[in-house]
Amino acid sequence: MLCSASPALCFVASGGDYGLESSVISGGGQLSSGGEYTAKGALSQIILPSSNGSFAGEYANRAGFYNPPHFTYQGGLPVQLSFESGNVELFLPANSVGRNVFDITINKDAVNNPVMADSAKITNANSKMEINEGAWSRLYSGNISEMFVFDEQDFWTEPFLSKGMLAMNYKDANDDGILDGSNPPVRVETLQAWALDDEWSMWGKMAGANLDVSSKRLLVPLLSPGVYALIGQLEDNVKDIYAFPVPFRPNGPNAGYGTGKTGTEANGIIFDRLPQEGSIDIYTIDGRLVKKIDVASNLFAVSKVNWDVKNESGQKVASGVYIWRVVSGPNSKTGKLMVIR
Repeated sequence: MLCSASPALCFVASGGDYGLESSVISGGGQLSSGGEYTAKGALSQIILPSSNGSFAGEYANRAGFYNPPHFTYQGGLPVQLSFESGNVELFLPANSVGRNVFDITINKDAVNNPVMADSAKITNANSKMEINEGAWSRLYSGNISEMFVFDEQDFWTEPFLSKGMLAMNYKDANDDGILDGSNPPVRVETLQAWALDDEWSMWGKMAGANLDVSSKRLLVPLLSPGVYALIGQLEDNVKDIYAFPVPFRPNGPNAGYGTGKTGTEANGIIFDRLPQEGSIDIYTIDGRLVKKIDVASNLFAVSKVNWDVKNESGQKVASGVYIWRVVSGPNSKTGKLMVIR
């Protein structure tokens, strides 16, 4: 460990992906950060103005020589701990752990290199999820963390005395609404926070999750230590589907592609907010099938499918009113179209 003159700024030796630069300042303190972690905690205090004009403290932490590292907190102070890479952030109010002094560790590789978690139970839980929900619920690297609280005598396994907040960040670098690296593609909007049930080796959905697309993270109330994951699902929701333009009038006075326009032969009619699997069936008003479109094989964006306004034989459909029906699993939705040529 290398330290500068007083106040001491100490650089702690790193291991693996968990390098940390920490400050240990007599009579004051600052945010501790570096390598993979940022932490606010327990050794010393500085006073900073808060947004409402009053004063609030931030607390520097010490780190042990562990991989992943342990961070020591005082029970009467709030806790903030996060990965610099943004995978997970932990917030606990003061006095949420029934200990005067306690340590926290967060491990981002709970499957291959667990600290306290049973990797066999995680694997078993993942297998059950995939069997029931399909490959969209596969657990991806970086989307799982274990978090444990302990002191010199034992682990704190009880619920927190005051609930905290867990922020789990996901990766969507190109903002296409698909979780990076997922195959089959997992839509960001289906991501949920799940907690491992040790007794049954199952994932249980956490209540009160809030997806913040702008910051690419899921916020969820944190009730106890444990193993947590971001898991997606097949999107089969049909309630938000709509078609445009309606009416479709590619030869009319307002023909064109865009807001307020009535369409072009080249672009046809677009179905948007579609599920990931299912079919679009187009019928005449008297119930004859005109066209059947498979959703999964025709998606040209995250949730869009184009109908060229032709029948199964490739001929342009005549002017008139048509009924569309989208079916995905147990869900279906019906609407009307009008074609004017």
